[in-house]
Amino acid sequence: MELSLDIHLADGYKSNAQRARRLTEGWFLKNMFCPACSANCLFQTSGNTKVVDFFCPECEAQYQLKSKAGTLGKKIHDAAYEPMIERIQANRSPHFAFLNYLQGTWRVQNLFIIPGYFFVPSVIERCRPLSPNARRSGWVGCNILAYKLPRDAFVPVIERERVLPKEIVRQQWKKFSWFASQAAQKREWTTDILRCLNQIEKARFELRDLYAFKHELSKQHPQNRNIEAKIRQQLQILRDKGILRFTGRGAYEMVKE
Repeated sequence: MELSLDIHLADGYKSNAQRARRLTEGWFLKNMFCPACSANCLFQTSGNTKVVDFFCPECEAQYQLKSKAGTLGKKIHDAAYEPMIERIQANRSPHFAFLNYLQGTWRVQNLFIIPGYFFVPSVIERCRPLSPNARRSGWVGCNILAYKLPRDAFVPVIERERVLPKEIVRQQWKKFSWFASQAAQKREWTTDILRCLNQIEKARFELRDLYAFKHELSKQHPQNRNIEAKIRQQLQILRDKGILRFTGRGAYEMVKE
């Protein structure tokens, strides 16, 4: 996989934003494979396609590319709020590819992909409507709250200019592919529990470690009146899916890959 961006793709473009978009989209089209299946290439959508930038010709997986010089940050600006929420609720969210590059050398530094099934309403922030004086007055965008996603949501393809083998990327992708068949509300609960497990930062933990997040989880899920039972339910799901192993007496451990 070539990490240098083809600067000639930006010839004729004066805007820095347009130049960066041309370079990164051109690189992604040439180099990226589909992590969701065995396809070794992706196709680019037409310019007026909303939300989706690329798609797989074999499994029809859809991808949106976000790129930036330097780190992407905890909040990532996205497109319109309502269409994004509608797609999430309907289990049709595209997969997101996040690419960062060095502007001086125009080399890709990192690339990771978040499968669409990890996107739930709580990780999408509604922006304020544009002012009456704006060209698109009243338009409402959104931000992706990357810090609310668990570590397992980030599937690395390139880390610090180190390209990961395709089979490793696809193996990580498949680990949570069962999410795709779950309704948004169920995915939201499991995503929250995974994020709590990340904060515990222990390979082995006890049920009481998760009970410590009861207050936080009750604020995120005010309609639920039995948080502890819900925590136990989610741990059972993660156990059944091979993510956790129950070791007895309220103790669990993360399954090593």
